[in-house]
Amino acid sequence: MNNKNFLLYLAVYFLGLVISIFVIKGNFSLQASAVVVFFLIFIPTLLKPNIGLIIIIISMLLSPESTVGSTTARAVIVRAEDVILLVIMLAWFIRTSFTKDILAVFKTRMSVPFFLYILACVISSLLAALFGELDIALSFFTILKYFEYFMLFLMTVDILKDMKQVRTFILVFFLAALVVSIFANVYVNKELSAGSEFIRAISPVERRGAGEPGTLGGYLILMMAIAAGLLLHTRSTVVRIFLICLELFMFRAFLYTLSRGSYLAFIPAILALIYFTKRYKLALIYGACVFTLLFAFFAPRMVMDRIFNTVTTQNVISGSQVVWEDSPRERLDSWKKVLFERFPQKPIFGYGVAKFFIDGQLFLTLCEVGLLGLILFCWVLARLFRMAKAALDTEEVQKDDFSLGLCVGFLAGFIGLLFTAIGTNTFLLIKIMEPFWFMAAIILSLPVLLKSEETALAEQS
Repeated sequence: MNNKNFLLYLAVYFLGLVISIFVIKGNFSLQASAVVVFFLIFIPTLLKPNIGLIIIIISMLLSPESTVGSTTARAVIVRAEDVILLVIMLAWFIRTSFTKDILAVFKTRMSVPFFLYILACVISSLLAALFGELDIALSFFTILKYFEYFMLFLMTVDILKDMKQVRTFILVFFLAALVVSIFANVYVNKELSAGSEFIRAISPVERRGAGEPGTLGGYLILMMAIAAGLLLHTRSTVVRIFLICLELFMFRAFLYTLSRGSYLAFIPAILALIYFTKRYKLALIYGACVFTLLFAFFAPRMVMDRIFNTVTTQNVISGSQVVWEDSPRERLDSWKKVLFERFPQKPIFGYGVAKFFIDGQLFLTLCEVGLLGLILFCWVLARLFRMAKAALDTEEVQKDDFSLGLCVGFLAGFIGLLFTAIGTNTFLLIKIMEPFWFMAAIILSLPVLLKSEETALAEQS
């Protein structure tokens, strides 16, 4: 450790000690507790960034939220992981600025399309605010979320140094998913025992009526796909047993989310898994067919009702007509309004970020930042997908079962999330996007990490 780093760590420790003593001697308050938590997270991350990343993984679906204000559009919600993520990023940024060229961290192939999209969001929102058509506060918080996700991606890429870290992070991911799934299943069992006829699985510290079942469904799509990719490629019996049990827990919780958008996404995710894997293709196809038959006969009744009540037929004087259930009908109406009323009025820059609330990422983006922003948004996703596919095709990944399984599972989960985005703002939801961008950083780092590991082994021998 050089003198510059030593003085930095000493200053941070001293400041943390002074504040801790002040809080302990005085009366506890929310603000004081927040300061203590800040330093309990900030200092360990500053000294060892791995700790910060593990804290982020654990907090993804296990942290509460609170309303800090409201705008004309909707409430401004701040989650604990928002605060945790910002604190950890600050610690990483300070550490990195002392140890390396911080600008070099931003030199990735993802940076140009992403920051062009952020620029489009800023320009669109500023134009709308100048004409008094947008509450800039909510717009700021929303754009900040997009920025947080990409900074998490950059931070993870920068911190990853070897495959041991990757395996540790994946294990923590799966343990967190197991906790979330067990909690959801316990909640479902409790409601079933009480005789409830309509249940939607929720994650821990859930706000009732906040629309979280759909978010949980998207998260489970991603995690089930990654677990399935590893299950197909691992050679360890112990790991297989663990992953099978985890899949069962997650799938039952997934069913009881009663999220039709997530159900829709499950099908392309399975098809993508079959397409990208090079192992057990026929077995997967056969298993998918058998699963479909079993599901049709043994799925919980409320799940089948949820699916088949999406559309119903009603008798009218002229015969019969198809009637959409309230939720999909409202979505369809809002999409029509975007395409035929709002978009034609402001086709280039849109109405600004967070001006309207629209379920459906494509239509939301088109309405918020116009056609220009939508093109840039699609560029971000397309480049990320191509880079993940390129990582899958590298010789290093193809030779390593663990990495191969991760890449196959991530690509399948990515495709699944694209389909959830049809009816949900998937790429804005922090409980889906944090694990998604974290995993993306791991996937894109695999070829370099594997090559470094191979070189190190060759030098040792």
